[in-house]
Amino acid sequence: MKAKRQKGRGTTLRQYLRGEMKDPEFRRLYEEADIELRVALEITKAREARKMSQRELAEALKTKQQTVSRIERGAQNVTIQTLDRIARVLGRGLQVRFVPANGA
Repeated sequence: MKAKRQKGRGTTLRQYLRGEMKDPEFRRLYEEADIELRVALEITKAREARKMSQRELAEALKTKQQTVSRIERGAQNVTIQTLDRIARVLGRGLQVRFVPANGA
């Protein structure tokens, strides 16, 4: 009997999210996610778009792969300066804005 393949395994984050976003409950939770998780997902998507591994990003940032992993999991608090460095390495700009809160 063949083992069931884990969902998301061997796929990019973008491909995985595309499938998961079809689930209304997942979509709601994703949209309500903390800022750390949203930033982490943006970093992961930008890194994958550049076809870079976590190790390659870490080397460009002069840090460890484990640090990049923690950042991409939303488990590492990062400064604006670190976000700017990550954005530059990924060929992106960083934009921080204050927007009206829902219901405001």
